[in-house]
Amino acid sequence: MRVSLSIHTLVVTSAATIILLLISFSALLADKNGIDSIISRPVSRNKIVWDNFNNYTIDIDLDNSTAIFNSILNALKQGASDIHPLGVSYFPAVIPQGTLLYRTGSSQIPESFEWLAFDHEFSYNFGSKYKSYGRKSLDDKSHFKKPTPNIDNDMPANTPITHPPPKSGHRSRDSFLTFRATRDMNKFLYLDGASAAKTSTGEMDSQKLLADVAKVKLKLGDDDDKNGGNMMVERLYASRICKWGKQFGLDGIIRVEIGFEVVLCDFFTDSIELVSNITMEAPGTLLGLPEPTLLTKDNGWPINEEGGLDEDKLTEEQIAILDREDYWQQILENYKLAQSYNWLQAGNSHDSGEKRVKLDYRNFITGINRTYISPDPMNRRLLSHGMTWEKQLKMVDDLETVLKNDFDANESIDWQQVFEEIDNKFSPMLKVMNNTLSHPDFSEEDMAIHVTKYTLNFVARFFANKSDSADDTQFGYGREFAVYQYSKPLKTLETSSDFLIWSSSVRVVREIINVIYDIHETLLPIVTAVAHNDSSMDTTKKQRVDSSREKINNLVETLKWISLNYKCEHACDWDEICFTPSWGPGPLAGGFGFDHNNKEQFGKHYDKSRGRFLINESLQCVKIDTIQKHRSP
Repeated sequence: MRVSLSIHTLVVTSAATIILLLISFSALLADKNGIDSIISRPVSRNKIVWDNFNNYTIDIDLDNSTAIFNSILNALKQGASDIHPLGVSYFPAVIPQGTLLYRTGSSQIPESFEWLAFDHEFSYNFGSKYKSYGRKSLDDKSHFKKPTPNIDNDMPANTPITHPPPKSGHRSRDSFLTFRATRDMNKFLYLDGASAAKTSTGEMDSQKLLADVAKVKLKLGDDDDKNGGNMMVERLYASRICKWGKQFGLDGIIRVEIGFEVVLCDFFTDSIELVSNITMEAPGTLLGLPEPTLLTKDNGWPINEEGGLDEDKLTEEQIAILDREDYWQQILENYKLAQSYNWLQAGNSHDSGEKRVKLDYRNFITGINRTYISPDPMNRRLLSHGMTWEKQLKMVDDLETVLKNDFDANESIDWQQVFEEIDNKFSPMLKVMNNTLSHPDFSEEDMAIHVTKYTLNFVARFFANKSDSADDTQFGYGREFAVYQYSKPLKTLETSSDFLIWSSSVRVVREIINVIYDIHETLLPIVTAVAHNDSSMDTTKKQRVDSSREKINNLVETLKWISLNYKCEHACDWDEICFTPSWGPGPLAGGFGFDHNNKEQFGKHYDKSRGRFLINESLQCVKIDTIQKHRSP
């Protein structure tokens, strides 16, 4: 992906909402006449009309445009974030007043940064680990070493970052805490992609970049690394990010696992309050079951050197105890499975978006326009070879600039809404055209008729004879009016980020419109000839169809829209959800159970050319029974 320009934004907001934009351009745009005057000030949407809108766009190539388009389109959508897991952007975010957030653990309010979930099912499942009964209770005796953080992120592809699995028993009861935002929490950074992944293939690059720069800026020294030896990598990153962000009032960061979560930097501010603190009872306690029998040698149980039972040495009384408790465990497993499924359901509801978070796109900071980043969303890295230390510093400097002001999503253009309308309009049309032109049983005439069935009415909508108007520029028509109609901004363009995002949408829409028009103009003569029983097209119709097929195939591949490639295997039933696998911990194919040597992960496959696992394009319907069959160890 060739770099088209380099843009950074300084937004200074006063009581009168005066906005000053300071924009710097790369050498590629240094000689572009008049560009400074075009976007050095806000431009009202009313000034952008069909015959001048191109004067307000900035040059950006198609690969960069589609990358930005997809980053905006997929933001805060769980399934899309996992399918395109390698985020390269920071989105200023606001959690509105009154939002409830959840945490399990100690009954005390955390004294430092900690994790909160937007869905209570997420927190409840993640934190409720209770004692097991019978033979299953022996699994609770495992002890896990504390992980060593991989600060350089240099492990082999798809090696999971070392994490201790949550211990499942023999501990005091947890508390379930509910917090409420007492005001708009308007200084969060949302990290796109699968930013809570437990892999080393780039999903955590945005956290690593910010944490590494923070360490240098704050002069934390080597002691910070030593302290990090006692914590997981992402906790080390969170510690550095919160220390760095304190001077700017950073509330924290927002990431996705199965559902979205917050790393809140400070629980003792006027922005959040504890509104509920409930001690969680174990399901066994609720059923009135006694404590599990402690299976130890000291209690007379035949435990072998591996920590398992010597079944042939059990007494009849011991067998009776185990049979009774194994049955209890089977009952309890049903509740545990339902608890895990509830978590999947809650997360799945955010495939269409996490609506409790509002994004301020005016201060969008991305690596896409700063250096070469692979156009392949499955294989890109923010921390690529081109992202030099100087560029990392500059990116964090830009974050510091925007963090000096409160974020306000209400003042921002909702670019995701604009892009969703584009996606919803063109995805079905392009997919039908693509499938039709590749149909093995269709003749060239059939293909031309079926494709133009979709293109003719679209083109006719924008067709105008010059005789319709004495002044050809008075009213809009043709390809360019179609581009304008589908990419017109909803509000005033204020910042360089607005211009960058809008220019990307114009570039993407123009490519789509041009392909639709080109294919229509190529295939319609075949239909016309068929209608008039004219054989003049016989010698060129195959070439025309082949050319059209190549155009639509290239467009679909370039756009990389999830809607064009991913869908569920069938319509899911009431007790099922269409599941997109996660790269983090979870009931199905989570990070804890990730086996690099196993090329058949649930819902995933290993792509040798990319050297990593990918999510299958055919998504699966899952239910409680699926979890029981495939859940991670």
